[in-house]
This record gives sequence, C-alpha cells and structure tokens, in this order.
Amino acid sequence: MHAGTFPALAETASMSATPPSETAPFPFPTQVVYDGPADRLRVAVDLAPAPLDDVTVEADSRRLRIAVERGGAVTERTLTPLPPGLAFGDERQAIYNNGVLSVSLGTRPRPRPRPRGR
Repeated sequence: MHAGTFPALAETASMSATPPSETAPFPFPTQVVYDGPADRLRVAVDLAPAPLDDVTVEADSRRLRIAVERGGAVTERTLTPLPPGLAFGDERQAIYNNGVLSVSLGTRPRPRPRPRGR
C-alpha cells in the first residue's frame, strides 16, 4: 500500500509544455469534476501500480500537470479545465492512496488585465 500527500503542491512558476505531436497518450483512467458551488476542481487518477516516488503533481494558476515515471520514461498529462474567468487559488491538496491520486484545487475569479493608458 502506498499512501502519501504532496505537501509541495504549491503554485509553480512555470511549467514546460510538451508539443502535442510529442505527447504520448495518457494510459491512466482519469476523472475530472468541477464543483461550481464549492469553487473546487477535483481530479482522480488510477495510477496503480506506480509507487508514490514516481508520481509528480504540479499546478499553476490555470494548469494541473500529472507525471508518472514508468520504466525510465515519463508519461504526463496537463489539464487546463477551467473556463476563461477562473483560476486555481491557494487551496490545494493531493493525496495518493492505494494507487489512486486525488487532487483538489480551489478556484477563484481570474484577475482581469488592467487597461493600458493611452
């Protein structure tokens, strides 16, 4: 049994994006649910039998990246599930238990860009 939390699920300054042509299919069943009234995005991924040490979770204000090392190669999925007016807030939690990764991210209104002076 592998259980653990990802205390460092803080906002990352930048995430490298892999061009779509180089992205392998993500072979793990994934469920993404946005709960509007709770202002929360919940993601569940069945990563069994990957050990905790092979799982990486990163989030910035708009994206969630999940990476799994398997046999020396990294398989990853980056989700950008929010509508344009929302961003991820500071409430972030990721738990890995019995091969299932559960991620919960609070959402908030996205700041609007300031109009430029003329």
